[in-house]
Amino acid sequence: MSTPFSTFVVKVASRCNLNCDYCYMYNLEDRTYRNQPAVLTDEVARNAAGRIAAHAVAHDLGAVHFIMHGGEPLLAGKRRIARIATIVRELLALHHVQVRFSMQSNGMLIDDEWIELLADHAIRIGVSVDGPREVHDQHRLDHFGNGSFDRVIGAIERLKSHPRGPEIFSNVLAVVDTDIDPEALLEFWDEIDVVGFDLSLPHANHLHPPPAPIEAYRDWLIAFFDGWFDRNKANRHVRYFENMMRMMFGCQISTDNIGGKPVDVLVIETDGSLEPTDAFKCCFDGVTKLGANLATTALDELADNPLIEAFQKGSAGLCKTCQSCEARDICGGGYMPHRFGTDGSFDHPSVYCGALKPLVHHIHGRIKDSLPAQMQGIAA
Repeated sequence: MSTPFSTFVVKVASRCNLNCDYCYMYNLEDRTYRNQPAVLTDEVARNAAGRIAAHAVAHDLGAVHFIMHGGEPLLAGKRRIARIATIVRELLALHHVQVRFSMQSNGMLIDDEWIELLADHAIRIGVSVDGPREVHDQHRLDHFGNGSFDRVIGAIERLKSHPRGPEIFSNVLAVVDTDIDPEALLEFWDEIDVVGFDLSLPHANHLHPPPAPIEAYRDWLIAFFDGWFDRNKANRHVRYFENMMRMMFGCQISTDNIGGKPVDVLVIETDGSLEPTDAFKCCFDGVTKLGANLATTALDELADNPLIEAFQKGSAGLCKTCQSCEARDICGGGYMPHRFGTDGSFDHPSVYCGALKPLVHHIHGRIKDSLPAQMQGIAA
């Protein structure tokens, strides 16, 4: 295959203790989670490690990224998370492949024991929080309709104050809500005092549009960028913006949601199913089901799957409109799931194109204007 997989999003738990209204796993178009085992077993973990090791050796990959995901990954439990990390690390080590572990959590279950266990196994953790209480608790509710803000903020404070917290925690992730003033969110960031504050656009497409007008996302992203950029704090990072800036200076960097480089991400479900990124679940029910499983399928065999092949093409697979766009090599056409159209194809610009293209131009202009005159040609 042209682009080997090196990032594995592994569903260690397929249930969640929150019921976020925008959740692409449970509250958009896909319902296949109902048929998934609740947790990843030792057997599936061994199968995953074996397939990943064989793939890494075949493609001369010295290291891979193993992202524990869900649902809520901590629902898998302390013993199981420790077992999965041990199984994967030991088997990959036999093949001289290093593994980096991370997870994205809602923070509801974090306690001192979790922090110590994650640190012992070198598993970094990011926490999802959408902003101040009135914004966070509008979206991130439990199954009884109660807000989760207090417990999430408690988890962030615990991770910051625990002696081993800095080993594993440095960033939070927020889903963009245009109803909150960007400056208010920046002030909230100052209050929680974490290094990284990343952003995610609500998963949507042309068949299932975003909750707010595209112009609102354009204006919000530009305002949040300006507030962050003008603060000029070296220890405050927004990966979404920084990756765009790196690409503007010619860095060969890309993620699955921006950049347009071939995608190296593969999802492994709790039953061992092999799937493209789970954000595709915002398109239609069953879209990620490829009929492939760790038990029977080598990872290289996925190269011939049309959805995997299209996802891995990067900019080369974009529609004609995107191919001719001057922002193509920075936004990369946006996230492929966001290009899904009413005709059932992905041959469209992102539903967020009206926000992404102006954002790219705005960031480019701000960078260029900030450079000394003799350097401005670098960012031309």
